[in-house]
This record gives sequence, structure tokens and C-alpha cells, in this order.
Amino acid sequence: MFAVRSFTPVLSRRVHAQQFQCSWRLLSTAALDDKVASFKADIETHLPADGKRVVFATAWLATDNVFVALMHEHFPKVLSGMNLVAIDTMHLFDTTHMVAKQVEAKYGKAALWKAVADVSTREEFNARYGDCEEMDTADFDFVSKVEPFQRALAECNKDILITGRRMDQAAQRISLDVWEDGKR
Repeated sequence: MFAVRSFTPVLSRRVHAQQFQCSWRLLSTAALDDKVASFKADIETHLPADGKRVVFATAWLATDNVFVALMHEHFPKVLSGMNLVAIDTMHLFDTTHMVAKQVEAKYGKAALWKAVADVSTREEFNARYGDCEEMDTADFDFVSKVEPFQRALAECNKDILITGRRMDQAAQRISLDVWEDGKR
């Protein structure tokens, strides 16, 4: 009898959770429809139909991968013509490389990878610059992110940069415009 009493509430909670999850999906789908419609309008308004001279800077985050998926589904010509740029800081997680390969393969869009100049492994990085945890943050950012990114942008002959910055990432981004024309 004890097993039945304790098992019944578990089943009841499980059924309730499944019902909640289904209704949550319906609500979230409706909310997402508006966001996707807005996304599509922004792409049609701001990006060239051939995607030329457009760069999307990806760190292979979930939001970055959703952007690639939406571009593939709704604007395959734009995606085909644009450049995905990825930076290997020599300190990426192995899973980041795995996700990158999966996204590149799934959507048929290889990224232009740039790495720290004159090094090809973390050991070489450490020998040349020292341990990243002991470096000044600004120095690490410049050597492993900014300088490789500048090389990538020059190679792509960038006119439009899509950063993937989100309003929820920092207080100064709360009023972030979707399009910043003066910063092309």
C-alpha cells in the first residue's frame, strides 16, 4: 500500500508536467512566431539578397546556431553568399569544435576559421604569450580574439557585420538597436 500511495503522486506529477510542457510549447510557439517574423523582416530590409560582403561572427553558441538554422530555412541564398567567421582562441572547449563541425555539416556552410597568429596549439600559445589565466585580460582578448577577427574581416571584405549581441547580455545592451547603420 505504501508503494501505491507514493507511486500515484509520482505518476500524477509526471502527467501534470507533460500537460504543462505541451501547453508551454503551444505558448512558446506563438511567441516565437512573432520573433521569427520580425527576424525575417529585418533580414529582408537590411541584408543583400546574395549575402555578399556580409559576415556573421559565430562562437557556436545556441543562439548563433539558431541564427544559422533560420538563415538556412528562410534565406538560403543569403546564407550561401555570406561568411561565417569563427575564432579559435586556442582555449576553446573540445565540445565547441564538435558543435562547429556539426553545424557546418548540417547546413552545408563552412566557417572561415582564424586563430592566434603564429601559433597552432595551446602549448605554442603558452610558450609565446604565457598562461591565459595569468595574462592581462585586455592582452588575451587582443591576441586571441581581436587580432584574428580583424584578419578575418579584412579577408571577407566585410560591409555588414552580424554580431549576435543580445540585449540580455549586459545592461548597456538593453536598448540595443537591431540595425546600426552608422557602424557598417
